[in-house]
Amino acid sequence: MTTTAIVLLILACYGAAMYLVSRKARQRTASFQDTIAAPRQTTLLILAGSAVGNQIGSGFVIGGAEYGAQMGLAGAWYGIGCGLTYFLVAAMSGFIYRRGMISLSDYFAQRYHSRTIQMIYSVSSILCSVALLAGQLLAGRSIFVTLGLPAAWSVAAIAVIALIYSNTAGLWGSMTVSSLQSAVILFGMLSAFAVAMVSLGPGTLTATLPPEQFDLTALDGELLVSMTAPIVLMGAVSQFSFQSVASARSLRTAQGGYLLAGLILIPTALIPPLLGMFGRSLFPDLPADQAFPSLLLTRLPTAVAAVILAAVLCAVLCSCNIAYLSTASIAIYSVYQGMFHPEADDRTCRRMMFVTNLAVGAAGICIALTMDDIIQVLSAGYSLIIDGCLVPFLGGVLWEKGSTRGALAASAVGMAACLADFFGLIALPWASLTCVALSILAFLVVSPLTPDRQGAR
Repeated sequence: MTTTAIVLLILACYGAAMYLVSRKARQRTASFQDTIAAPRQTTLLILAGSAVGNQIGSGFVIGGAEYGAQMGLAGAWYGIGCGLTYFLVAAMSGFIYRRGMISLSDYFAQRYHSRTIQMIYSVSSILCSVALLAGQLLAGRSIFVTLGLPAAWSVAAIAVIALIYSNTAGLWGSMTVSSLQSAVILFGMLSAFAVAMVSLGPGTLTATLPPEQFDLTALDGELLVSMTAPIVLMGAVSQFSFQSVASARSLRTAQGGYLLAGLILIPTALIPPLLGMFGRSLFPDLPADQAFPSLLLTRLPTAVAAVILAAVLCAVLCSCNIAYLSTASIAIYSVYQGMFHPEADDRTCRRMMFVTNLAVGAAGICIALTMDDIIQVLSAGYSLIIDGCLVPFLGGVLWEKGSTRGALAASAVGMAACLADFFGLIALPWASLTCVALSILAFLVVSPLTPDRQGAR
């Protein structure tokens, strides 16, 4: 069988598994809140597997291999950041779980006296979900091109399938299938690396690549921060973090699941760059984004290559599910129902969820078909929500005198600096940290000048 045929066969089997899981999931989604939160339903293995699956798709594998072809082993830092962020989520789990929050918007509603902050978080979170969806679809596009399939139609198909599945299976169903694909993609990556080491040998790398390619720290400091800081800090404000922690059967389940996910991701992050380095050694004249696919299709066994490509596509599908559910939680639960229509019934909320996700899916498809850098797309989405919401959240938790207007100033300054740097209006040094630093400064200056009359709640 050809690689494309095996990939399509694996995807068909995965689709059958999704169907079976969705049938069971329907028994757990009696209400709209069950759909988006699955309260007290997920086990440690499902939570850990879905957390791994949420990261190990596009940026982790495809982006990590591309960065490995460009800069060597130091290309692993994005993947390492994916693991480190879960240690942060594990540390925060007690705070989230004991308060029964399924969104950071819940905290902002309790802590501050303004819906504006909730809206800032909601808008930035939805934009982040669009970026996440686009980044995943972009990875899918590159694989479809590699397989000789029509990119535009294939990307649209994945977006539509994920839209339908997430709206029917809900959070529990999405997390369950994500944990299944995590096992497949880990097996595929380990198999590919083992085959490359045995058939090509480490001598292939040392004979063709300069020594600095093997140095994990051979990276400009600012580039290192830009690769790791957004994804690490994202754990504190990620909508999926709140939803998945709330879904855990117990606090220990949440903490243990995220610690296990982090411990799996950090060492695994070295594999995609090493595969990219093998691709660079064998195909030095190819662009970095083609080195890894060329390695898979020409130097590895057909079955191994097909498993990796299919598993990444499955990971793309699962991450799209999470992006849709995060959007629904924010747009419908926090904004539509939480702020404006608390009387809205489950049927109305489900309809609104579908319409909202339809718009998000269309935006994600457009971005995926017009941009090329996966990690750039993901980092842009992460940076926007971090710079707008991290300081109001942590500042409100750690400093009792932090005020509503101080939080608004922190959000406005952080997001303005982020957007100005992204669009080239200004060139901020160490932009990932500078924007957060400016946000902190605004919070510390404005809060004492504009204290809340009723005090922080």
